[in-house]
Amino acid sequence: MPVTLPPAIAQFIDGATLKRETRGESPCQVHRFRKGTDVFFLKSSAAVYAPTTYSVQREAAVLRWLSGQLKVPDVVVSAETDDAEYIVTRAVPGRPLSALKSGQHASLMLQEALRQVQAVPIGRCPFDSRVAPRLQELDYLMARGLIDEECDLQQWPGLATPADLRALLQATMPAEDLVFSHGDLGDSNVFLDGTDDLWFIDVGRGGVADRWLDIAFVHRELRESISVRSAALFLQHLGRPDEPAQRRFYEQLDELF
Repeated sequence: MPVTLPPAIAQFIDGATLKRETRGESPCQVHRFRKGTDVFFLKSSAAVYAPTTYSVQREAAVLRWLSGQLKVPDVVVSAETDDAEYIVTRAVPGRPLSALKSGQHASLMLQEALRQVQAVPIGRCPFDSRVAPRLQELDYLMARGLIDEECDLQQWPGLATPADLRALLQATMPAEDLVFSHGDLGDSNVFLDGTDDLWFIDVGRGGVADRWLDIAFVHRELRESISVRSAALFLQHLGRPDEPAQRRFYEQLDELF
């Protein structure tokens, strides 16, 4: 963290001890702190990420827009400097679905999370997370050497370099069935509170997108974290035919982020 925070951020933190959180693969930095009995998170992103979905100012805007439509963290304060962007959010209640002992329970809750997210009306949604702007974002990151260095291309035959995958994505852009998308829907980004309400965090990629984006992420989460059978049952309960090519496309797109 820089020695000098924006005045509005520093004033709110008011000398509280910041504890670094290491969960997740985002280039953003996250610090946890307490004020009295309340818990907050300070999240920052470098200025180079301002035009991308890693921007915490974008996340703040998505959170404010979603307030009253989904249960999401309160944005307490946001600010920026020439070097970085910052937001402070209040911690949500409950625990992440990843902490549930029952894989079946987590699977059911992810199904419900998907239903709630895709029920958000998109008529006035100002956030565009469709394929075209995401590919433009990818080009921006690739040109600056900011893509995920640990990307695994071997899972798809014929891909030797990130440029190969980028070309494949361009050639296989799907038709989009638009809904509201969380953008990174998984068991670590959905919390279950004591009254069985779901809370959603890390919504920086939220916006209008193809319904299969979040479906692909939930399916991958179930397949890798619970079981192949759970993932298959999830697809059976979608109420629509599976689209494996759509799911594969969004997994491939995510690989470079």
